Amino acid sequence: MAAAAAAGLPMMAEAQGAYPNKPVRLVISQAAGGSSDTIARLWAEIAARQLGGSVVVDNKPGAGGIIAAQAVLSQPADGYTLFFAGVSQMVLNQFVYKPLPYSPLTDFAGVGMLTTVPFVLVASPKSGIKSFADLVARAKQQPGALNFSSAGLGNSTHLAVELLQKRAGIQMTHVPYKGETDGLIALAGGDVQLMAPVLGTALPQIKAGKVVPLALLAPQRMPDLPDVPTARELGLQGFDSLGWSGIAAKAGTPPEIIAKLHATIAAFHRDPRVQERLKTMATIAMQGPAEQLMETARRDSATWAEAISELNLSAK
Repeated sequence: MAAAAAAGLPMMAEAQGAYPNKPVRLVISQAAGGSSDTIARLWAEIAARQLGGSVVVDNKPGAGGIIAAQAVLSQPADGYTLFFAGVSQMVLNQFVYKPLPYSPLTDFAGVGMLTTVPFVLVASPKSGIKSFADLVARAKQQPGALNFSSAGLGNSTHLAVELLQKRAGIQMTHVPYKGETDGLIALAGGDVQLMAPVLGTALPQIKAGKVVPLALLAPQRMPDLPDVPTARELGLQGFDSLGWSGIAAKAGTPPEIIAKLHATIAAFHRDPRVQERLKTMATIAMQGPAEQLMETARRDSATWAEAISELNLSAK
């Protein structure tokens, strides 16, 4: 009996080591149908093909991504439950939800980056502000007089402007709205003077002349707005990857599984259909090693801590 059991051990080890031998689940904190969900499903489709198995997207919205993060962390660190990780869940939640019931920087391991989402600083035509230089001059003449809208307290559209104020040495007043669209409507109507929405959301309003683009908070100029300078061109650092997404696993996931999953991300970036889809979404592919995700999370945590240390950000 002992000999028979020993003979079976190699077969058992081989079966357990064949990853994946059951469906892989990707948990995402956004509802189905949005841009993040679209990116998640594009990756899942390619990953399933690369891995030779099934990859299922599991939407768990709510509580700023805490529900989704805990769903991943409640499972074993075996690569079968993954996290669609973004800057909100991996960085900003530390400053908005206190105490945060998970540690973004130690509970997860990076699989790889997928995309970065450009933001764009826009002004209301009624404000008379036509360039970033105009904005700085007006804000320095009248500190706090200019109002900027956001998609909510602690949202990236809020914190992007807080960081910009720090870098530019200006002061404006925050007016939070219930969503990005509401903030843009208020901006177009002249109720507020500035906003920094995601480029994909703002682009139709820009093209319609309802808002005026001042600066791209992105690593490069965009084809749709070739004459709009980047923040870096204007002398402002720290805006190259404000909004980003990637795949994370639970900390402790075996390195060989991380490597196998990272290969699916390389395939995602190579795929011509993905490249074309991201272009239509005004989204930039973000390539790099698996460790880049956690390195970016640590860097951004330090950047945001400096920018928003004096703000009272507390989600009830």
